[in-house]
Amino acid sequence: MKAAFNIQLQGYTAANRDATVRLVNQATGAIIERRPFLDGSLLVRDVDPGLYELEVSHPNLLQPIERRSIRLFPQPTATYVPIRVPPDLFRDTPIRDIPDADLRPIQQTATAVRDQVRPIATKSSGEAIRAADWNTLAGAVTDLAGAVLELTQLVSPKGHDHPEIAEKIGEVQANLRRFSDTFGRSLLELQREVETDNFQRKVSDVLELGNASEETRKRVLDRVRELPELVQSETPVFTGKLTRTGATVLNAINEIAAAQGANAGQFLGNPQVQAITAIATKYSQTGTQTRAEAELQTYRATTTLGGTKFAQNSRNL
Repeated sequence: MKAAFNIQLQGYTAANRDATVRLVNQATGAIIERRPFLDGSLLVRDVDPGLYELEVSHPNLLQPIERRSIRLFPQPTATYVPIRVPPDLFRDTPIRDIPDADLRPIQQTATAVRDQVRPIATKSSGEAIRAADWNTLAGAVTDLAGAVLELTQLVSPKGHDHPEIAEKIGEVQANLRRFSDTFGRSLLELQREVETDNFQRKVSDVLELGNASEETRKRVLDRVRELPELVQSETPVFTGKLTRTGATVLNAINEIAAAQGANAGQFLGNPQVQAITAIATKYSQTGTQTRAEAELQTYRATTTLGGTKFAQNSRNL
């Protein structure tokens, strides 16, 4: 017994025009690929019941809108499959210029109707018409009527496109996006340079203040000096290194304080030591970040802990 899918895209009507629905039969591997109507509806008839892999894609998106397994039940009524299309997926998406109406859904429906009706078009005079044949004919006429209605909307536009304006808007949008990405990256790298320079200077002062051993001084400064080499790296790489460096500095401060003996409290109470301890603790506790915004938020916090970095740098010029 054959069955049918009644698929309905809903949530963002503009995406229905270029969406593609792909159905893969998990048992046989048969693939059905169709385009929905402008209202998001898609009726797929004469399909074998069973488990299918559903994928809804759009040319403006890198990832599918929806991908999941669905089951087609062997029943006279079509299995209804609602698919929500989040409008946020298409926010700030480059404009595509599509001057011609896409008549492929109409062609597919007309072809399917022709194939459905052809087997019952060979009746002889006086031969009985079975209920199944009548139902097939009625369903085919219904599908054809829907396709004709859709065709009237496609070939009778209410307005007209301006492809030259759409192209210019797409060009401006791409330029703004590139500028935003480049400027944001440059700002982050500049902040990293100021941050690492300030951190290295403060660490050197504390090591000098605590009379750290040559072994401790080399171990800590070598780790701190690795930070400027990663200024142009991705956020997870740089912040991961910064976290480990902060932990190394905290361990070194504790070692120096322990070596001070009775003067450990005086050493730890020094404003310079307290400032670098607070910054290193912030680095260590923040951990690896995945977004540039979160990394910049860490630097705002360390600016408050260690003073204004640009002001400190200007005094040293």
